[in-house]
Amino acid sequence: MRTIMIVDDEARQVKALSAIIRRLRPDYRTLEAMDVQSAWELLTREPVDAVLTDIRMPDEDGLTLAERIAGQKPHIRTVLISGYGQFDYAQKAIEHGVIEYLIKPIGLADIERVIAKLETLFTQDNKHHAMNKERFWHEVISEPLTDRKRQLIEQYAPSSGSGLVIVFELSGTSGADRMAALKGNWTIGSEALGLCETFQEVAGCRMVSLVWLNPILAVKPSDTVTKISRILERVRADGFEDMSAGVSRVSPDFKLVVKEAYDEALLSLRHRFYATEDAVFWRSDVQAFAENGIPSAKEMTEPLVAAIKASERSRALDLVNAFFKPREVFPYPDPELIQDEVGHMVWQLLHSLQSLLPAHSPDWDHARLRKQFRHYRDYRELRLRFKELVLRLLELAEKTQLDKNGLLILRCQHYLQQHYMEDISLESVAAMFHFNASYFSNLFKQRTGRNFSEYLLDLRINKAKMMLERSDEKIALISERSGFRTATYFNKMFKRETGISPKTFRQMHGGGAAK
Repeated sequence: MRTIMIVDDEARQVKALSAIIRRLRPDYRTLEAMDVQSAWELLTREPVDAVLTDIRMPDEDGLTLAERIAGQKPHIRTVLISGYGQFDYAQKAIEHGVIEYLIKPIGLADIERVIAKLETLFTQDNKHHAMNKERFWHEVISEPLTDRKRQLIEQYAPSSGSGLVIVFELSGTSGADRMAALKGNWTIGSEALGLCETFQEVAGCRMVSLVWLNPILAVKPSDTVTKISRILERVRADGFEDMSAGVSRVSPDFKLVVKEAYDEALLSLRHRFYATEDAVFWRSDVQAFAENGIPSAKEMTEPLVAAIKASERSRALDLVNAFFKPREVFPYPDPELIQDEVGHMVWQLLHSLQSLLPAHSPDWDHARLRKQFRHYRDYRELRLRFKELVLRLLELAEKTQLDKNGLLILRCQHYLQQHYMEDISLESVAAMFHFNASYFSNLFKQRTGRNFSEYLLDLRINKAKMMLERSDEKIALISERSGFRTATYFNKMFKRETGISPKTFRQMHGGGAAK
């Protein structure tokens, strides 16, 4: 409701203007004064939005009142009324910030015009005041309290006494429209707590509510907790299920510790990083963050790189668990510390394992991935995504290793083609290609489909067949040149593999004379 004061030494004029204003704006309140002194006394006691004052009055004139208003209550809009259209009055009126200068007799149209102008200015004043107030509270929560701010707090604080801070955050979409809706929803519900100043942080990602508690509520902490919990439950149920809130402790002289209370609420809210299933975080329930993480990321990265390069999957995952597990108990490390640590580990892994990564792939862009890991807002997701990254790197390492081993198996096969006639064993060939014998045996069968001894026996039998078909050398010599220790063993293995003896095979395929 707006209040307009009318000041004139003519009672009839005051009553007439008051009646016109109430008729035009039934929701307006009017105050009446017959001289400057009584007008000023009213102004000091009552909230007034505008003053319509006559210039010519006994003792002090309307210009004196306008000057005093401009100097001490500049938020009040002033309109001068005079029966004389003198330029010097108008000039002084401009100097004192008077918005309108009316000449008697005043008509209905004049009052309508003045009220319309006042309402435009009231709207502008409201916006300007809200912006100034919001800017002021931003300064209060961001910087230490100065003497200037202490004075302004008396002007901007809606109350005195006990209070607390609540910081809100949305994990889903948090655009301007949704934040505005959240503010409106919270403002309605918070009326049960007391008086609030609610605004968005400069970055726009969080909303802050400074709550001056009702005196009755302030002395009952359990009731305060219950009321806040119920209000926040209703807000979440009204389309804000992704909302989280950090709540400071109650401070007796709240207006002097707003920044400290804000820091407490923010500290509380940041524990959401570790407990995403919770919605409200109370300062009384959380601890300060630990300053250092143990073990450090630097200590973990080098052995993790080595484990990935060696395709040691279980070792790599054990190292990941060893890094994260100590950070899952009180006191938690600061979320930004973990995000920085993991971001550094990601960069170091990608840098050290560059040879494994596909060339020019945006999926493996170092800067993008590091930034992504430094901005995860959920500890569990951060851990999961880092584990997934390590598994992807292990897959690349295993694939690269398999491709590398595949080339080595081809080289091994080539070697056997050239040296099948020599005394060869699985162990000797494995050592030659720097493999563990058991690993080499499994790898050889995986890549060729046969175990090493079967592959070598088949190779030797095929070489013997060729010699039996194309030469008339003695079978004993062919067995020796095929890599068999004795002719008897050669005959036995040849018959087992082909179903016939070497001699019969030669006869059937038109080889040299049987010997």
